[in-house]
Formats: sequence, C-alpha cells, structure tokens
Amino acid sequence: MKKEIESKRDTENNKNDRNGKNAENSKNSDFRERTCQACIWFERYEIKEILGEGGTGKVYLARDMRLGRPVAIKMLERVTEQFREEVALLQRQNFRMLPAVFDAWTEEDGAGIIVMEYVEGQNLKEYLSLHGQISEKQIYDWGLQLGEFLRQLHNRNPKVLYRDLKPENIMVQPDKSLRLVDVGAAVRLGEGNIYQKKRVGTFGYAAPEQWEGKAVDERADLYGLGAVLYAMMEGEEKLKNRAGAGSLTVEADRMPEGMLRAVRRCLRPERERRYATAEAFLADWKRYKNAGRAVALVRKAEFCLKYMFLYAAVYIIWRREESLMLGWHFLAGYLWLKAAEWIYRRQREGWEQKKSVWCRGFECDKV
Repeated sequence: MKKEIESKRDTENNKNDRNGKNAENSKNSDFRERTCQACIWFERYEIKEILGEGGTGKVYLARDMRLGRPVAIKMLERVTEQFREEVALLQRQNFRMLPAVFDAWTEEDGAGIIVMEYVEGQNLKEYLSLHGQISEKQIYDWGLQLGEFLRQLHNRNPKVLYRDLKPENIMVQPDKSLRLVDVGAAVRLGEGNIYQKKRVGTFGYAAPEQWEGKAVDERADLYGLGAVLYAMMEGEEKLKNRAGAGSLTVEADRMPEGMLRAVRRCLRPERERRYATAEAFLADWKRYKNAGRAVALVRKAEFCLKYMFLYAAVYIIWRREESLMLGWHFLAGYLWLKAAEWIYRRQREGWEQKKSVWCRGFECDKV
C-alpha cells in the first residue's frame, strides 16, 4: 500500500514538472513569436527592422504612429534588477550622450520593454572598419566627449559606473558627435550592490579586475576609455591580440606623445596606476596634447641642432685647433642638459602617480 502511494506521488510530481516546463517553454515561445513579428505593437509602434540582438532580448527600430517619430524599442525576455537600474538611469539622466527614454513597462509574462530615442548614425566599430585610420584631431575630440561623459556619470550621487564602454555601444552621428546607446551594464556604485562585483563587459575593453568579477570603481571605466582610444589609434584587432597576450603598448607614431601617455596610463593593468578620476584624465588629455606638439617641435629643432653642432665641431677642429677645448665644453653641456631633462621627467611621473592616489581620498581633480 505504501509503495502504491509513493508511486502515485512520484507520477503526480513528474506531471507537475512537465506542466511547469511546458508552461515555461510556451512562455518563451510566445516571447520569441511576438518579438519576431514585423507588425504594429501595442496599437502604436510600427516595427521597421531589428537593430541588434543579444542573449536576453532584442532592439527594434520602430515608428511612433501617434507622434510620427522614429524610436528604438528594447525588449528583454526577463526583467531583472539590472533592467530596473537601466530604466532608472535613463529616466533620471540629463546627459546629452545618452538616449532619452519615452516609456518603460513590464509585461504580464515578465518581459521588460523600454521605448527610447532612436540615435541616428553608425556604431564606432563599423565606422572604424569603414574609415580605417582616424585623424589626430578627431581622436582628440572624441576623447574629450567620452571623458566628459564619464566625468558627469561618476559625479552623480551615488556614482554610476558605465562598465561596458566599447565601439559597439558608441554611435557616430552624421555631425561626428558621439552618443552611447546601451546602459544595460551600468550600475550605481555603493556598498551592498551585488551587481558591482558581477563579471560584465567585453574582452579587451573590460578592466582586468572587472573581467575577473572583482569589485570595481570608476577606474574600470577609465580603462575602457583607454581601450576605446587605443582601438581608434591602433585598431580593434591589435587591441584584442595584445590584450590576450597581456601586453598593451601604444606605439602610434602619428599621435602626439602626450595623447599616447594618457592612453597608456588608462590601460595600466594595476588600477592604482591609472587615473584616479575622469577629471584627471581630461586635464592630462588637454595639457598633453599641446605638450606633445611642443615636444615634437623641440625634437625637430634638436635634430637640426645636432647637425649644426657636428658641422661647427668639424670646422673648429679643422680650422682652429686651439678651439678644440671649447668644442668639448659645448658637448659636455649638451649631455648634462639631456641628463637633467631625463631626471626631471622621471621625477614628475612619480609625483603625478602619488598625487593621483592621494586625490582619491580628497576628491581633488588636478593630477
């Protein structure tokens, strides 16, 4: 008798499990069927085409029939806390670089929907593939735009981390200004936020500590900024190859040395050696660009002076042997000058690094 009761109970449990799985499969099937229909949704949005697809949902281009404007509709199969973070950020944001959100809601089957501004243009990944080498001026301007965006994002209360800065999430508009179209990985920085320690991002663009699922701060976003600038200068393929080998060296000869130094510092694997804040990056980005131009000019002048010095030395030796000692004095003075320049540069780099670490505790922005 006992065996019969247990057998009936097992049969009933299996039946319930099958019904639950069938209901879940039916729910997922309904979602896929609905998202694949190119028709009119909610009696308002006329679907035009699919813009992107990920593991959790899709983004569609649609036309708002009431207001006669294009919109982007992001549809997620399942609503999570991260979805709520994204909606909250878009609703509260006042950043020009992020799309405006027009509506957001949760369906009865658990799907999440966000209707937002459609950003015209092509993503930076496609732009780089199409145009190849980007000019120094363009890279400098884009570095300013992205740095300023991170500065505003990190200065919110509480701070917000973007965590997925990469070319696919950056749109290049017809006027060459940049917009960001996906804040799905953004998270508020604070104690107790479990999403802060979740592994997110894209290989090559995610900071080492973020890729390993460790706790992150604003310096992880600055690593992503450096990676995007690196891709502009050297190419995305080179970025991912060198990131896999654990060596990211910036060697673009056509770029000013100051800009290269700023990118190298963003890409330091040890986050303590990166910029402490976006303000620090912007200060160096602006200063080092001009400094890089000055260094290039000095190097050209130095190149010319070397040959002039050589000519003068030969003339002195050939014509006036009594002036040979004077020539040696000039050479010694030149070597002392180069040694002093090297020592000063090393000391300045060490001082900037120490000050960057101190600034984290006192919120100073001049590094």
